[in-house]
Amino acid sequence: MLKIPAALVALSLLTAGGARGETTVQPVQVGQPAQVAASYGDYVRSSLEGYIRPAMGRFASDAARLPDAVQGACAAGDDSAREEFRAVYGATLASFARIGFLRFGPLAEANRLERLAFLPDARGVAQRQVRRILADRDATATTAGQLAGKSVAVQGLTALQLVAFDEEGRVTLGGTGDPDAAFSCAYALAIAGNVASLAGDLARDWADPAGFSGELLAPGPDRPLLKSDKEAAELIFNAIVTGFVIVRDQDLLPALGSGPDSAKPGRLPFARSGFTLAYLSAEISGLAEALKAGGYERGLDSEGTWIPASLEFEFGNALKALARLREPMRVTLAEPETHAGLSYVALVLKGLRDTVALNLAGSLNLSGGFNALDGD
Repeated sequence: MLKIPAALVALSLLTAGGARGETTVQPVQVGQPAQVAASYGDYVRSSLEGYIRPAMGRFASDAARLPDAVQGACAAGDDSAREEFRAVYGATLASFARIGFLRFGPLAEANRLERLAFLPDARGVAQRQVRRILADRDATATTAGQLAGKSVAVQGLTALQLVAFDEEGRVTLGGTGDPDAAFSCAYALAIAGNVASLAGDLARDWADPAGFSGELLAPGPDRPLLKSDKEAAELIFNAIVTGFVIVRDQDLLPALGSGPDSAKPGRLPFARSGFTLAYLSAEISGLAEALKAGGYERGLDSEGTWIPASLEFEFGNALKALARLREPMRVTLAEPETHAGLSYVALVLKGLRDTVALNLAGSLNLSGGFNALDGD
């Protein structure tokens, strides 16, 4: 299981200073209304430079290691090479978890999000389609270029989990003289190459000043999407709000059911590979880091000064609760203590979402109640 750095458990939402080149915003005095309108552009630049671009770059760097890790496991077929693949796969999952809520701009183009991870998948579409490819030894699934034209369910990290891990969470890549193993390796390598390519495209697109980031930083009446700094800030802010909904409503609640007896651990993200807890922790840490990077506390009025400390406390509670649980969650979720712990995390996420979408958004005069999943 991936270790989440201790620093992520004690994330502070108070930033010491602004991003290079940003307009200085005077601190809000008690009883003084915040100069919110002057800060919207600062939130955007801080978010872009302090979180979005670095997170996309980290994902690209981790994903770039996947093809070699697959090749190493397939060529050696020993425990050491398989553990190396597991580590690289886990690191890539964690860095993907930190960008999966940024569902606008480059990630929303060309079905990139779904191609990287087909989630949620309540009907098991990916498993059926991947099994068919393996059973037929479909040669068109063995090159990244051809794979990119297939169903989004068979070409990303969720598909790679099905190919590279068995139901007990063991890495199965490798083995000599077995045609099925050879095909699985060829397919896994194509998936790894496709994920690396998509991640690289995301990092390049976000780094391009003439791309989507240019519209975020310089919105205007002639822009196709964003007409003002406030609209740009709300786009990023609402993606964070949506992130809480993703973790709670998509990742946790369907698996929890009404109790341990009705739990469906297979609905948890990446339960097969044993990376559920690391993935959830990375998702939550990413949301905390994105809020911190945005520097939203600079625009709080006197009635909102309690919000940063409250968010810091609840983020810490969620991460510490996850740290007390243990893999494999496909087994341990049936235990009352584990189920109660994950249910507590879901409850904390509801509180975090409400604090951000209602209290923080209200204090900043942002339309923060919208989430991209249901249009609320």
